[in-house]
Amino acid sequence: MTTRRRLLIPFLLLVMAGSLLAGIWLSQQPTGRTAWGSAPPEVQAVMWPEPRSLAEFQLHTQHGRPFGRDQFKGYWSFVFYGYMACPDVCPMSLHALRGMHDFLEAQGAADNLQVLFVSLDPDNDSPAEMQEYLDWYHEDFIGLHGELEQIDRLAAPMAIKYAEHVDETGYRSIDHTSSVMIVDPRGRVVGALSPPLEPQRMAEQFQRLRGHFERNRI
Repeated sequence: MTTRRRLLIPFLLLVMAGSLLAGIWLSQQPTGRTAWGSAPPEVQAVMWPEPRSLAEFQLHTQHGRPFGRDQFKGYWSFVFYGYMACPDVCPMSLHALRGMHDFLEAQGAADNLQVLFVSLDPDNDSPAEMQEYLDWYHEDFIGLHGELEQIDRLAAPMAIKYAEHVDETGYRSIDHTSSVMIVDPRGRVVGALSPPLEPQRMAEQFQRLRGHFERNRI
C-alpha cells in the first residue's frame, strides 16, 4: 500500500465520522413540523393542529387605511369578529382583550402585537363610529370594515361562523364565533383563545404559545 493511500484512508474515515455526527445532531434539532406536533399540552390547548394560510383580501381600518394580508406580517395578531350593536359578547370580549394587552404591555411584551375587530355588520358600523367605539377600549385597537365578500375571505381560514337573525318583534342580532383568533408574524392562522376570556389567562396562554414558536423556530 502506498504512503498516499495509507494517508487517504484515515482522512476518509474522519470525514465519514464527521458526517455521521452532523446527521445525528441535525436529526435531534427541532423543526417546525416536528415541534408543531410535539407542543406541550398547555400550548396545544391554544394552538391548532395545523397552521392555515390567509387568502388575499382587502378591507379598510376605521382610519380609512387599506388593510390586507400583508398587514399581518411582523405582528402577533388577535382577531375578533363582532358588531357594534352586540349587547354582551362583543363588549366583554373587547374588554378582555384590553386587559390582556395591558397585562402584556406591563411586562414589556406587547411591542409587536395588534388587536383587530372585524365588523360583521359593515352597513351599520361606520368607520367614524367604529373609531369612537374602539377608542373606548384601547386607542391602538384596529377596526376593519368592508364588503362582506372580503370579510368572508378573511374569515374562512379562521373558521368563523356568523348568521343574522330577526325575531318576531323585529329585533335584529348576529350570532357569531366568540373565540379570538391568533395569527402569527408570518401571516398564518395558528390558534385561538376560547371563552371564557380572562385577561391574565389569555396573556399567559399567548406567552406560552409565542415561547414555543420562538424556541422551536416554527
